[in-house]
Amino acid sequence: MSRQEHLQKAFGAFAYGSAFRGAPARFAALIAAWLASAILAVAAHAAESPASASSSAVSRAFAVEAAPSGWDAGEPPATGWVPVALPDTWSAHWPHHDGVVWYRFTWNQADASQPLGLMVEYWSLAGEAWLNGSLIARDPSLTEPLTRSWDTPHYWLLSAPLLRAGTNTLLVRVSGLADYQPGLGPVTLGAPAAVRAAYGRERLLRRDLHLSALVETASLGAFFLALWLLRRQEAAYGWFTLMSGVWLLYTSNQYATSPWPFRSTDLYERVSTVLMLAFSVCYAMFLLRFAERRLPRVEKGFAAGLAVAAAAMFAVPRGAVVPVRSLIELAGSAIFLSACVLFVKFAWRSPRFDCRILSYFVGVFVVPLVHDMLSVLGILHDNVYYASICAQLLTVCMALVLAWHFTANLRRIERFNDELGATVTAAREELARTLQHQHALEVANARLGERLNLAHDLHDGFGGTLVSAIATLEHSPDALPPGRFLGVLRELRDDLRIIIDAASREQPERTSLGDLLGPLRHRMMRLFENHEVECRWNTAGADGCRLAGTQAVDVMRLLQEALTNVLRHSGASRVDIDLGIDGAFLHLSVRDNGRGFDHGAQGARQGTGLQSMRARTVRLGGTLTVTSGSGGTQVSVRFPAMDGIVQEQRVDVTA
Repeated sequence: MSRQEHLQKAFGAFAYGSAFRGAPARFAALIAAWLASAILAVAAHAAESPASASSSAVSRAFAVEAAPSGWDAGEPPATGWVPVALPDTWSAHWPHHDGVVWYRFTWNQADASQPLGLMVEYWSLAGEAWLNGSLIARDPSLTEPLTRSWDTPHYWLLSAPLLRAGTNTLLVRVSGLADYQPGLGPVTLGAPAAVRAAYGRERLLRRDLHLSALVETASLGAFFLALWLLRRQEAAYGWFTLMSGVWLLYTSNQYATSPWPFRSTDLYERVSTVLMLAFSVCYAMFLLRFAERRLPRVEKGFAAGLAVAAAAMFAVPRGAVVPVRSLIELAGSAIFLSACVLFVKFAWRSPRFDCRILSYFVGVFVVPLVHDMLSVLGILHDNVYYASICAQLLTVCMALVLAWHFTANLRRIERFNDELGATVTAAREELARTLQHQHALEVANARLGERLNLAHDLHDGFGGTLVSAIATLEHSPDALPPGRFLGVLRELRDDLRIIIDAASREQPERTSLGDLLGPLRHRMMRLFENHEVECRWNTAGADGCRLAGTQAVDVMRLLQEALTNVLRHSGASRVDIDLGIDGAFLHLSVRDNGRGFDHGAQGARQGTGLQSMRARTVRLGGTLTVTSGSGGTQVSVRFPAMDGIVQEQRVDVTA
């Protein structure tokens, strides 16, 4: 509804009580205390005036007449005067009159030495006042663009010589447009103290409260704008900011003194009507988002309706402004009222305390809103409007509820951080225990692996040499010279040294495979000769391959174990050893012509030697193949040795 059509003359109050406990109870008490202090402050201001009951109680009787004239009339017309009652809206007498209407007041003054107080509550839109032919007040602009004094009370102290004994005449010249409720408000004439007090009360209700509400709305809007910019996911903060901004623009009608930045009063009023509907839409959206609800069809209807209303309001000609504006204002009031009722329904279905506390104030606000709508429709015949003042109280309550919601979220985040910290600490402790246990398992596994490697080295190297020495002694115990016996002991010592070096070297250097193969070949050749076994060696590629110390030891142990098995189990008369390079791979083959064995039958009961050979082959990253039959047995090992081969070939080329 247009602000100048329905002037506020009183205010309402909210009553609230609850049985909540703890932080919610303190929050509810804070809001109740704020409302009580605001109401008591206004009541105390009104109680200071001895005329707070009614302005008519101190007003002198006078006759009031009105007559229309043109925009440029500098003098009141001589004819056309009709009696009127205040407050007066001249469109009721002259429905299509745009221009000036003169109001004439006459009264008898017995004693001119006694000053009088004169108050005009408002004139709409602009005006000037003359007392007994003397100008006492004038607005800056009495033609378009008109000064906007529609909600500004005026007070004068009348005394001699302006005030004279006998008949006194007050002329009030009002300029306005028929579509925007032009006219004159109540006029009070009486004792200066009483009229001054009544003026103070009117000034408070019509100007001061609205100016304070302006500062309040701007401050709250700026605060929640900052919060929304920091937390875009809080849509309620954004809608509250937009609602506050639209309300700020809309209520600027209460204190604006000109239609700036627009060029005419008509355009200013059209924009004000659209802002009223926009505020209702923003209010409804704020309540929906605060209740964490989304109604896509309704929200699209809001946007479409607002666009259509704005287009219609700006496109309609002057003659059709009133019905279109009234329809838009009723639609805005209906949206506002429906949003209040719907939010109360949502709030009481929600477990959230802040929704419920806000629903109390939203629900109470329905009462003054319905009262004002009935007054606009003419069902209630009074000029007392509560919605504007109550809207400011509701805005503050909304801000307090949003602030409580914000701090509640902060407390929830703090609790979550504490819980997360405790969980992280517990997880770190559990991880430390797990890592310690894993480390202990790795150490135990490493120890076990080293034991197995040592056992395999002892079996394949030292054990093989020992078995060969035993076999030699068994074959010819009396023919072994002392020097040969000493050589056997040295071979055992050399094998032990290889085992010790391989176990103690952390980062073994690369070793030529041919350098390691020489002593083993010499020893095994002598052993096979003692057993009358022909031994053929093909190791042309061995000198061109350099391997890491552990790899070289594994290759030697594989070869030694294979030859020991030939000596112990095959009963062969010939054995062929091939050791060479096949592309990027090293190939080792030991083939005999012995009696062979059933490899499939013995797979489940393989001895330590064959298990050790398989383990070494896996460690080298290669493959082990064992084939056996009546014509003999062949053991083949193949593993990649590209790094060692390339390195040695580079040395040869450079040399």
